[in-house]
Amino acid sequence: MRLAGVNTMSKPYSFVPFLPVKEYTKAGTEKGKINIKIETLTPLHISSGYLEEDNNLLYKQFIKLNNIPIIPGSSLKGCIRAITEAVSHSCYLESKNIDHRKFSQNKFDKNKNCIICNMFGAKGKRSKIRFGDLFLQEEDVKDKITILRIPKFQKPHPEIPLYYQNGKYKGYKFYHHGDNKILEKGKVAYEFIDKGAIFEGSIWFENMTDHQVNLLCFSLGLNGSIQPKLGYGKPAYYGSIKITTDEAKWIEAAHQYQHESNSEIQKNIHRLIEILNYENGKKTVSEWNEGTY
Repeated sequence: MRLAGVNTMSKPYSFVPFLPVKEYTKAGTEKGKINIKIETLTPLHISSGYLEEDNNLLYKQFIKLNNIPIIPGSSLKGCIRAITEAVSHSCYLESKNIDHRKFSQNKFDKNKNCIICNMFGAKGKRSKIRFGDLFLQEEDVKDKITILRIPKFQKPHPEIPLYYQNGKYKGYKFYHHGDNKILEKGKVAYEFIDKGAIFEGSIWFENMTDHQVNLLCFSLGLNGSIQPKLGYGKPAYYGSIKITTDEAKWIEAAHQYQHESNSEIQKNIHRLIEILNYENGKKTVSEWNEGTY
Protein backbone atom coordinates (compact mmCIF):
# COMPACT_ATOMS: atom_id res chain seq x y z
CA MET A 1 0.00 0.00 0.00
CA ARG A 2 1.31 3.45 -0.90
CA LEU A 3 1.22 6.32 1.55
CA ALA A 4 -1.31 9.08 0.92
CA GLY A 5 0.02 11.86 -1.24
CA VAL A 6 2.69 9.77 -2.97
CA ASN A 7 2.49 9.82 -6.75
CA THR A 8 1.00 6.60 -8.14
CA MET A 9 0.95 7.50 -11.82
CA SER A 10 3.19 5.74 -14.33
CA LYS A 11 6.33 7.74 -13.73
CA PRO A 12 9.48 6.55 -11.95
CA TYR A 13 9.32 9.19 -9.22
CA SER A 14 7.31 10.27 -6.20
CA PHE A 15 7.09 13.40 -4.07
CA VAL A 16 7.90 14.21 -0.45
CA PRO A 17 5.87 17.25 0.74
CA PHE A 18 7.44 20.55 1.72
CA LEU A 19 7.53 21.26 5.43
CA PRO A 20 7.03 24.72 7.00
CA VAL A 21 10.29 26.65 7.15
CA LYS A 22 11.67 27.51 10.59
CA GLU A 23 14.56 29.80 11.41
CA TYR A 24 17.51 27.96 12.94
CA THR A 25 19.51 30.04 15.41
CA LYS A 26 21.29 27.41 17.51
CA ALA A 27 25.06 27.64 17.62
CA GLY A 28 27.05 24.44 17.35
CA THR A 29 30.52 23.34 18.34
CA GLU A 30 30.59 19.79 16.96
CA LYS A 31 33.26 18.91 14.44
CA GLY A 32 34.40 15.64 12.97
CA LYS A 33 35.26 13.43 10.04
CA ILE A 34 33.00 10.71 8.62
CA ASN A 35 34.78 8.03 6.60
CA ILE A 36 32.37 6.48 4.11
CA LYS A 37 32.14 3.81 1.45
CA ILE A 38 29.78 4.00 -1.51
CA GLU A 39 28.67 0.78 -3.18
CA THR A 40 26.97 0.96 -6.56
CA LEU A 41 23.67 -0.95 -6.48
CA THR A 42 22.93 -0.20 -10.14
CA PRO A 43 25.39 1.16 -12.74
CA LEU A 44 26.52 4.73 -12.09
CA HIS A 45 27.52 7.50 -14.51
CA ILE A 46 28.87 10.93 -13.53
CA SER A 47 30.02 12.82 -16.59
CA SER A 48 33.47 14.33 -17.10
CA GLY A 49 32.10 16.50 -19.90
CA TYR A 50 34.35 14.74 -22.42
CA LEU A 51 33.82 12.17 -25.15
CA GLU A 52 35.99 9.13 -25.82
CA GLU A 53 36.09 6.64 -28.68
CA ASP A 54 36.60 2.88 -28.59
CA ASN A 55 36.29 0.67 -31.67
CA ASN A 56 34.43 3.45 -33.51
CA LEU A 57 32.00 3.86 -30.61
CA LEU A 58 31.80 7.41 -29.28
CA TYR A 59 30.75 7.55 -25.64
CA LYS A 60 30.51 10.02 -22.76
CA GLN A 61 33.32 9.56 -20.28
CA PHE A 62 32.99 8.95 -16.53
CA ILE A 63 34.83 11.62 -14.53
CA LYS A 64 38.35 10.60 -13.48
CA LEU A 65 41.33 11.97 -11.58
CA ASN A 66 44.72 10.57 -12.57
CA ASN A 67 42.80 7.99 -14.59
CA ILE A 68 40.90 6.77 -11.51
CA PRO A 69 37.09 7.16 -11.59
CA ILE A 70 35.83 9.43 -8.81
CA ILE A 71 32.57 10.61 -7.32
CA PRO A 72 33.17 14.36 -6.93
CA GLY A 73 32.39 15.69 -3.48
CA SER A 74 30.24 18.40 -5.09
CA SER A 75 28.02 15.76 -6.74
CA LEU A 76 27.47 13.90 -3.49
CA LYS A 77 26.87 17.17 -1.61
CA GLY A 78 24.05 18.18 -3.96
CA CYS A 79 22.43 14.76 -3.65
CA ILE A 80 22.58 14.74 0.16
CA ARG A 81 21.43 18.35 0.48
CA ALA A 82 18.22 17.50 -1.39
CA ILE A 83 17.52 14.71 1.10
CA THR A 84 18.23 16.88 4.15
CA GLU A 85 15.85 19.55 2.82
CA ALA A 86 13.05 16.99 2.49
CA VAL A 87 13.32 15.82 6.11
CA SER A 88 13.80 19.17 7.87
CA HIS A 89 12.14 22.57 8.28
CA SER A 90 14.13 24.12 5.44
CA CYS A 91 13.56 26.95 3.01
CA TYR A 92 14.08 26.77 -0.73
CA LEU A 93 16.71 28.79 -2.54
CA GLU A 94 15.61 31.58 -4.86
CA SER A 95 15.79 30.67 -8.56
CA LYS A 96 14.78 32.39 -11.77
CA ASN A 97 13.59 29.10 -13.28
CA ILE A 98 10.63 28.42 -10.97
CA ASP A 99 7.44 30.19 -9.94
CA HIS A 100 7.87 30.94 -6.24
CA ARG A 101 4.16 31.60 -5.81
CA LYS A 102 3.52 27.89 -6.31
CA PHE A 103 5.52 26.82 -3.26
CA SER A 104 3.81 26.07 0.04
CA GLN A 105 6.81 27.23 2.09
CA ASN A 106 8.97 30.32 2.37
CA LYS A 107 11.89 31.04 0.08
CA PHE A 108 15.45 31.78 1.13
CA ASP A 109 15.91 34.96 3.17
CA LYS A 110 19.50 36.19 3.13
CA ASN A 111 18.96 37.79 6.53
CA LYS A 112 17.88 34.54 8.20
CA ASN A 113 19.04 30.94 8.49
CA CYS A 114 17.06 27.75 8.10
CA ILE A 115 18.75 24.58 9.35
CA ILE A 116 19.98 23.62 5.86
CA CYS A 117 21.36 27.03 4.88
CA ASN A 118 23.11 26.98 8.24
CA MET A 119 24.69 23.59 7.45
CA PHE A 120 25.32 23.61 3.71
CA GLY A 121 25.67 27.32 3.09
CA ALA A 122 23.78 29.65 0.78
CA LYS A 123 24.36 33.00 -0.87
CA GLY A 124 26.62 34.89 1.52
CA LYS A 125 26.80 31.92 3.92
CA ARG A 126 29.74 29.50 4.14
CA SER A 127 29.13 25.76 4.29
CA LYS A 128 29.99 23.95 7.51
CA ILE A 129 30.38 20.65 5.63
CA ARG A 130 33.09 19.62 3.19
CA PHE A 131 32.56 16.59 0.97
CA GLY A 132 35.79 15.09 -0.29
CA ASP A 133 36.07 13.26 -3.61
CA LEU A 134 35.52 9.51 -3.41
CA PHE A 135 37.85 7.21 -5.37
CA LEU A 136 37.02 3.92 -7.01
CA GLN A 137 39.04 1.20 -5.30
CA GLU A 138 41.98 -0.16 -7.26
CA GLU A 139 40.61 -3.69 -7.62
CA ASP A 140 37.48 -2.32 -9.31
CA VAL A 141 39.15 -0.02 -11.85
CA LYS A 142 39.48 -2.66 -14.57
CA ASP A 143 36.61 -4.98 -13.69
CA LYS A 144 33.82 -2.47 -13.04
CA ILE A 145 34.14 -0.01 -15.93
CA THR A 146 31.66 -0.71 -18.71
CA ILE A 147 30.02 1.03 -21.67
CA LEU A 148 26.23 1.00 -21.72
CA ARG A 149 23.71 2.42 -24.18
CA ILE A 150 20.86 4.20 -22.42
CA PRO A 151 17.89 6.35 -23.49
CA LYS A 152 18.09 10.05 -24.20
CA PHE A 153 16.30 11.99 -21.47
CA GLN A 154 14.23 15.14 -21.64
CA LYS A 155 14.68 18.02 -19.23
CA PRO A 156 12.21 18.23 -16.32
CA HIS A 157 9.17 20.38 -16.96
CA PRO A 158 7.74 21.45 -13.58
CA GLU A 159 4.78 23.10 -15.28
CA ILE A 160 3.09 19.75 -16.04
CA PRO A 161 0.08 18.69 -13.87
CA LEU A 162 1.94 15.77 -12.26
CA TYR A 163 3.95 18.26 -10.20
CA TYR A 164 0.92 19.97 -8.62
CA GLN A 165 -1.69 19.45 -5.94
CA ASN A 166 -4.27 22.14 -5.20
CA GLY A 167 -2.34 24.63 -7.30
CA LYS A 168 0.95 24.16 -5.40
CA TYR A 169 4.04 22.07 -6.09
CA LYS A 170 3.64 18.65 -4.44
CA GLY A 171 7.08 18.71 -2.89
CA TYR A 172 10.56 17.34 -3.45
CA LYS A 173 10.85 14.86 -6.32
CA PHE A 174 12.80 11.65 -5.80
CA TYR A 175 13.35 8.88 -8.35
CA HIS A 176 12.61 5.30 -7.39
CA HIS A 177 15.15 2.51 -7.35
CA GLY A 178 14.76 -0.35 -9.78
CA ASP A 179 15.97 -3.91 -10.00
CA ASN A 180 18.94 -4.35 -12.33
CA LYS A 181 16.69 -6.48 -14.55
CA ILE A 182 14.59 -3.43 -15.54
CA LEU A 183 17.38 -0.98 -16.39
CA GLU A 184 16.27 0.85 -19.52
CA LYS A 185 18.43 0.54 -22.64
CA GLY A 186 18.77 3.01 -25.49
CA LYS A 187 21.09 4.33 -28.19
CA VAL A 188 23.33 6.85 -26.37
CA ALA A 189 26.62 5.39 -25.09
CA TYR A 190 28.00 6.27 -21.65
CA GLU A 191 30.87 4.99 -19.56
CA PHE A 192 29.45 3.48 -16.37
CA ILE A 193 30.79 2.01 -13.18
CA ASP A 194 28.96 -1.30 -12.88
CA LYS A 195 27.04 -2.50 -9.84
CA GLY A 196 29.06 -3.83 -6.92
CA ALA A 197 31.90 -1.29 -7.18
CA ILE A 198 33.26 0.47 -4.08
CA PHE A 199 34.29 4.12 -3.74
CA GLU A 200 35.92 5.45 -0.58
CA GLY A 201 36.25 8.96 0.82
CA SER A 202 35.46 11.28 3.72
CA ILE A 203 33.20 14.12 4.84
CA TRP A 204 34.32 16.83 7.28
CA PHE A 205 32.09 19.13 9.34
CA GLU A 206 32.57 21.86 11.93
CA ASN A 207 30.54 24.16 14.16
CA MET A 208 27.39 22.03 13.89
CA THR A 209 24.88 21.08 16.57
CA ASP A 210 24.26 17.46 17.55
CA HIS A 211 20.90 17.71 15.80
CA GLN A 212 22.55 18.80 12.54
CA VAL A 213 25.09 15.99 12.75
CA ASN A 214 22.26 13.50 13.24
CA LEU A 215 20.42 14.95 10.23
CA LEU A 216 23.52 14.66 8.05
CA CYS A 217 24.12 11.04 9.08
CA PHE A 218 20.50 10.06 8.43
CA SER A 219 20.48 11.78 5.03
CA LEU A 220 23.60 9.86 4.02
CA GLY A 221 21.67 6.67 4.82
CA LEU A 222 24.25 5.47 7.35
CA ASN A 223 21.70 3.46 9.34
CA GLY A 224 20.48 1.65 6.21
CA SER A 225 17.02 3.23 6.06
CA ILE A 226 17.58 4.94 2.70
CA GLN A 227 19.89 4.53 -0.27
CA PRO A 228 20.35 7.70 -2.36
CA LYS A 229 20.37 8.01 -6.14
CA LEU A 230 23.24 9.81 -7.85
CA GLY A 231 24.49 10.79 -11.29
CA TYR A 232 22.91 10.52 -14.73
CA GLY A 233 20.10 8.20 -15.81
CA LYS A 234 18.04 8.16 -12.61
CA PRO A 235 14.68 8.03 -14.48
CA ALA A 236 15.80 4.75 -16.10
CA TYR A 237 16.84 3.25 -12.72
CA TYR A 238 20.57 3.92 -12.93
CA GLY A 239 22.57 5.56 -10.14
CA SER A 240 21.37 3.70 -7.04
CA ILE A 241 24.05 3.75 -4.33
CA LYS A 242 24.50 2.55 -0.77
CA ILE A 243 26.53 4.67 1.67
CA THR A 244 28.05 2.98 4.73
CA THR A 245 30.54 3.69 7.48
CA ASP A 246 32.45 1.47 9.91
CA GLU A 247 32.08 4.02 12.72
CA ALA A 248 29.24 3.11 15.08
CA LYS A 249 28.73 6.66 16.41
CA TRP A 250 27.65 7.94 13.00
CA ILE A 251 25.26 5.01 12.53
CA GLU A 252 23.73 5.77 15.93
CA ALA A 253 23.45 9.45 15.00
CA ALA A 254 21.40 8.50 11.93
CA HIS A 255 19.11 6.34 14.11
CA GLN A 256 18.61 9.21 16.52
CA TYR A 257 17.44 11.60 13.82
CA GLN A 258 15.06 9.03 12.36
CA HIS A 259 13.41 8.21 15.69
CA GLU A 260 13.62 11.47 17.65
CA SER A 261 12.32 13.96 15.08
CA ASN A 262 8.96 15.72 15.48
CA SER A 263 5.78 14.30 13.95
CA GLU A 264 5.89 16.45 10.80
CA ILE A 265 9.43 15.35 10.00
CA GLN A 266 8.57 11.74 10.90
CA LYS A 267 5.89 11.67 8.19
CA ASN A 268 8.37 12.85 5.57
CA ILE A 269 10.98 10.37 6.78
CA HIS A 270 8.49 7.54 6.33
CA ARG A 271 7.62 8.71 2.82
CA LEU A 272 11.25 9.07 1.87
CA ILE A 273 12.04 5.56 3.14
CA GLU A 274 9.21 4.22 1.01
CA ILE A 275 10.84 5.75 -2.06
CA LEU A 276 14.56 5.35 -1.31
CA ASN A 277 14.87 2.07 0.57
CA TYR A 278 16.44 -0.15 -2.08
CA GLU A 279 15.59 -3.58 -0.70
CA ASN A 280 11.94 -2.93 0.14
CA GLY A 281 11.07 -0.18 -2.31
CA LYS A 282 12.82 -0.94 -5.60
CA LYS A 283 10.65 -1.43 -8.65
CA THR A 284 10.57 -4.82 -10.32
CA VAL A 285 8.44 -3.59 -13.25
CA SER A 286 9.58 -0.49 -15.11
CA GLU A 287 7.46 2.66 -14.90
CA TRP A 288 9.76 4.55 -17.26
CA ASN A 289 8.49 5.91 -20.55
CA GLU A 290 9.73 8.50 -23.02
CA GLY A 291 7.67 11.26 -21.54
CA THR A 292 8.67 14.37 -19.66
CA TYR A 293 10.52 14.08 -16.38
